[in-house]
Amino acid sequence: MNKLCASLVSALALELLSLGTSAAASDVMATEERQSALSELEAQQIFDYAYPQVIMKISQDLMFTVPIRKRSVPNHFIHFKRLAMPQNKAVVLGNRNTLYSVGWIDLSKGPVVFEIPDMGDRYYVMPLLDAWTNTFESFGSRTTGQKAQKYFIVNRDWSGEVPEGYEKVVSPTNMVWITGRIQADSPPDAVAAGKLQDKYKLMTYAQHQGASDPYSDYQPEYLAMQVRKPVPYSLQMTAEQFYDSFFGMWANNASPEEDVAMIRILKKAGIQRSRTRKFAGLSPIVQDTLRAGLKAKQTKYVKDFYDGTSQTEPWIFNRERMGTWGTDFERRTYWAMWGLGANLVEDAVYGVSQLDETLTPLNGSNVYKMHFEPGDLPPTSAFWSVTNYDEEGYLEANDQNRYSLGSNHKLKYNADGSLDFYLSNSKPDIVDVNWVPAPKGNFKTLLRVYWPDEKILTGEWALPPLKLFKGKE
Repeated sequence: MNKLCASLVSALALELLSLGTSAAASDVMATEERQSALSELEAQQIFDYAYPQVIMKISQDLMFTVPIRKRSVPNHFIHFKRLAMPQNKAVVLGNRNTLYSVGWIDLSKGPVVFEIPDMGDRYYVMPLLDAWTNTFESFGSRTTGQKAQKYFIVNRDWSGEVPEGYEKVVSPTNMVWITGRIQADSPPDAVAAGKLQDKYKLMTYAQHQGASDPYSDYQPEYLAMQVRKPVPYSLQMTAEQFYDSFFGMWANNASPEEDVAMIRILKKAGIQRSRTRKFAGLSPIVQDTLRAGLKAKQTKYVKDFYDGTSQTEPWIFNRERMGTWGTDFERRTYWAMWGLGANLVEDAVYGVSQLDETLTPLNGSNVYKMHFEPGDLPPTSAFWSVTNYDEEGYLEANDQNRYSLGSNHKLKYNADGSLDFYLSNSKPDIVDVNWVPAPKGNFKTLLRVYWPDEKILTGEWALPPLKLFKGKE
């Protein structure tokens, strides 16, 4: 009887185990079936969604580890004391009209204090970007004026009392990037601007209160000598590298509430914030789909970035929303490549082109003319300039050590009050020429207008065409 009972119990146990195993197997099969429904188009959308956090992480670590200066860590300013030079590769389309004061903030260990000195009559702008490259605050001449200011920056989870004299600023993510710009019209003027940079303050509140720096032992994921140029590097990353970086960043920097539709797509792929840590942990079929989507997007953006295949007009001139991207993830990614850290349009607008008026690639062996009619210069409350870059968006060294020209420079006007700029690698044979040196090969040109007039934002003012110039004047 005991043997019979034992046999029955064993049989029942085996049957229950079999049922449990079958149920578990069914669950796995059902999950894989759901995940296999992830399309390549959705995989491409996931790439666009993830890209800003990946390029922000790469750019941050590169700036921390540039070998020409002492290594930096979060919550301290990196002041660029000279105007952008060809050797500066941390950010594409570097600015030759302002000095940069860059601060990478990490709020995961507590609040950070940020102080701006009295700026006198010097133009400045201090945008604050979250980890998704959305500008959530912009301090500066246009918005907060020239007087001294104190800010207490916290994340959404923080609660407590704000110190007296400080204004609370709530960041949507733990990562914040301050991309400060201070007007500097020339190398000598940069020295005076640099003295104001030294008066900026940025540190954790704990350190401000006398404690040690909680980020002194920060270890970067990327090194400047490894990356060299962030955008080209990002367009060569494997799916494993790209998504492992994204999962790490995403765990520390939450998605905006409006991203709910994308969160559903990610969940369908078995990807959940803070739970998904490694690309290798995803199902093989999801890995393959994400690889295909990544490859398709990288191929497309390489063409956009180098060949201008996405440009269908003589200029790409963004007067519409910049820096607050909403759910337009593809556009957000595009501008993270073309100009990471771009200002709000109210602070600055950018006309960029790598094609002339006939949609032929710009090349330094040619001469191009940009003609401004009398009274039709870029309308601005601050200043404007034209700068040329190589195909990757970096300055190319030239014998003149000259890289931009604009309203803050001494310009030669025509008799009727009009103005001509010439873009080429070799100086044109023209008397008193307004010449903007260009790289030897294909190049991009960028017209910046800081604090643009309403005429620009409404489309009343338009950029002049870039015309191939073939003769003397």
